[in-house]
Amino acid sequence: MLGPSVTVKWLLVFALEAFCVMPSTAQTVSSSPSSPHPAAAQKLAVTVIDENGLAVNSARVQLQPPPPALPLRCSTDFAGHCEFTDLSPGNCELRVEKAGFYAAVQSDVQVGFTSNVDVTLSHQREAREVVNVVESPPAIDPAQIPAKEELSGEELLDIPYPGPHDYRNALIFMPGVTPDAYGQAHVAGAETYQTLLVLDGFNVTQPTSGALVVQTSIDSFRSVAVTPSREPAEFGKGSGGVMALNTRMGNDHFRFLATDFIPAPQDVKGISLANWTPIYTMSGPIRKGDTWFFDALDGEYDNYITKQLPTGSDFDHVWRIDNLVKLQSNLTTRNIVTASFLSDYFHDPNAGMWALMPPQTTPGEVETAYLGSLKDQYYFRGGALLETGIGGDQYNLTLTPHGDAGYIETILATGGNYYLHEDSSARRLQALANLYLPPRQWHGRHDIKLGTDLDRLNYDAQFLRQPISFLQVEPPPGQSPEPCPVNANGLPIVPEPTCARYSIFSSGNYSTIYNNEASAYAEDRWLITNRLLIEPGVRFDWDEIVRTPLFSPRLAGTYIFDDESNTKLSAGIGITYDATSLGLIHQAQDGQRVDYFFDSNGCPLEADGTSVKCAHLRGAPEPAPIPLPTNFVVDRNTLAAPRYLNWSIALEKKLPQAIFLKLEFIEKRGVHGFAYNALNGAVDGNFFLENQRDDRYYAFTVSLRHRFRQRYEIFGAYTRSRARTNQVFDFSVDLPVLSQQLPGPFPWDTPNRFVGYGVVPFFKLPIVHKVDMVYSAEARTGLPVNATLETGEIYAPDPPGTFRFPTYYTVNLEFEKRIHLFRRYWAVRAGFDNITNHPDPVLSNGIINPPTQPAPIFIDGNGRALDGRIQYLGKE
Repeated sequence: MLGPSVTVKWLLVFALEAFCVMPSTAQTVSSSPSSPHPAAAQKLAVTVIDENGLAVNSARVQLQPPPPALPLRCSTDFAGHCEFTDLSPGNCELRVEKAGFYAAVQSDVQVGFTSNVDVTLSHQREAREVVNVVESPPAIDPAQIPAKEELSGEELLDIPYPGPHDYRNALIFMPGVTPDAYGQAHVAGAETYQTLLVLDGFNVTQPTSGALVVQTSIDSFRSVAVTPSREPAEFGKGSGGVMALNTRMGNDHFRFLATDFIPAPQDVKGISLANWTPIYTMSGPIRKGDTWFFDALDGEYDNYITKQLPTGSDFDHVWRIDNLVKLQSNLTTRNIVTASFLSDYFHDPNAGMWALMPPQTTPGEVETAYLGSLKDQYYFRGGALLETGIGGDQYNLTLTPHGDAGYIETILATGGNYYLHEDSSARRLQALANLYLPPRQWHGRHDIKLGTDLDRLNYDAQFLRQPISFLQVEPPPGQSPEPCPVNANGLPIVPEPTCARYSIFSSGNYSTIYNNEASAYAEDRWLITNRLLIEPGVRFDWDEIVRTPLFSPRLAGTYIFDDESNTKLSAGIGITYDATSLGLIHQAQDGQRVDYFFDSNGCPLEADGTSVKCAHLRGAPEPAPIPLPTNFVVDRNTLAAPRYLNWSIALEKKLPQAIFLKLEFIEKRGVHGFAYNALNGAVDGNFFLENQRDDRYYAFTVSLRHRFRQRYEIFGAYTRSRARTNQVFDFSVDLPVLSQQLPGPFPWDTPNRFVGYGVVPFFKLPIVHKVDMVYSAEARTGLPVNATLETGEIYAPDPPGTFRFPTYYTVNLEFEKRIHLFRRYWAVRAGFDNITNHPDPVLSNGIINPPTQPAPIFIDGNGRALDGRIQYLGKE
């Protein structure tokens, strides 16, 4: 007997079949020839699929009748269909193109005899065995409305950058994506949790922090795309836009690829093993023609050496392994099922180790992630497409200190053992459905899409924290710092002139929270003329925490100025609401912090900073230390959803010599943002989660791109931007900053930034002959640093935005030789990261002491580094 879900699915299928066979201007594709009639106008229906049978939408189709007739053009709909009408019988040439695919050309299409043509496009990088492939020439895509920046799978492999096995290190080469001091990517000036992360169509955003922790092999990608503005109504839950990770699938050819299967050395304090990052990728048919698999295994071992630490305590051995496996089965020509599972494991015994944080002061970190999905696509005879899917992901984190000695912070270093032991787990269950209706004609062509999305989020966590001693006196040279002395009750002893602040923690016991989310959307791609395309849409969101129905209207479009699509104007405006962050909501259960403060004589300080005289100064009993508690409170009945207005405009122009110019302006204004605030401007006490944060972001980008023969290209972009907020601090029990909320730049604000990369043919060398040169470059304003006194207070003359890292720039240069050896294809690469050896600081100590240390201390990276790669590309 069929289960309820199966019964409902097939009822939907039968109902949609009945709807789709109703009369429509979209012709049903038929494989049978038409009956020619010399005097009658003819039609030609074109269906475009990829090598796995999936529809290719927005493909550019050109039909060239016999001269002197002009070429006819159309673009495919969601189901991969487009149609030419009012044709004269004759022999025509058909050309189909789309970025990321090899072009397909058929020169003998007999209009009047053939009523439909099926075209298969092969993905680039997937066609080594395909002969006579034609690369799609670079072109402006008239169907692309979103403000999208994209790195193809080839570009992810070609661009040289430190850590080339990790796609996250390549994201900074997309305009609008900036890193913070911890390496996390921020899109359009947004927090990490404000960007929707999508893996093959499923939401995989980390439910608490939004941190980008999803990792898979660099060889597994077809593309990574970022959409900071003009995103369709299908996407919401993030004012920072969408980051889409699109992975590959096997086809009818067996393939085995391997990269970096030889360990790499390093010369830091002598010769040693630097890293080993083997990548193995297998794909091919399980049953040719309808069932395929893809498997990507990715490993990593890193031996990090910190030059500033003493030998024997200067290394950190990090290792990671992940595996992505995918299966696709075409049950019928109209029913396709895809399943995938990604597992990640990461272990760092000394997480966060650097020059001012030796190994014993760091925690051991173990992170795991598991992501699974199942998707079903059904193509109806009338041209509609129904897509349903379920997915689940889980993120686990464990932090374990190396001992239970108290944690110590001084202006110049740390000591003791790390203070936090954490066990947490975040989970998401997701169900989605998308319905693509067949095209309809009314003052142009309408491609309508409807969808819904249901999510269940859970977060479980347990915290155990040890006291933290903040010292105002550095220990003598050669001696380790000692924690603030305490009495039998665990309270600091008065007086103690070495102690500036002493923090103790309570609670943090096991707790769990959850949220349910529901979303729906409708959007219409309205092709009014061959030059004007607009996309109106509306989105609905609701969750169980905020409990307010949210409606997000969107409107965007493009206009092509000429028939050759050499000039395009795009513009759009829309409302976006942020998803409710479980991490912010859970802070009310993270625990309590109690601080004790002391002046330079070791005497207690009141909440207002007033000193209490010590006994040895006035001949009386010693005063008791004064507790200043900090709690975090959430009242769900008072919360509203953060709301953002995002608008943008862009101009794309094809210049002579196939150089493509793009000018784009994006502005985003947010109100009702989440932030914790204390009452009446206090710096301690109860912090309440409120909706008083207002964010502002603007960016103007100019970019140039030149693609020429084979894989060669040159790209460069300059961005002038500003990312600011009226409440810059993300207060938490673990953030020892004492301040009221203040305005300032976000920690990833970079007003001026240039990125560029290229793959160009190098001149021929003796013996090795043809060599390619690959490079990447980045130059930007330094990131902001929020400096505090040793007590954690913001020094009034130095508000947020006063200090920044020094100007950052780097050039990575490598040379690659592709060879044919032992009847196999190989690519060998060698060169240098940061070839100029510019001392780019990577970390800072933000504790200042105005009389002696008036500015933060910046720690440089390791400078120039030798890098190389060996890649096995396959057999003949």
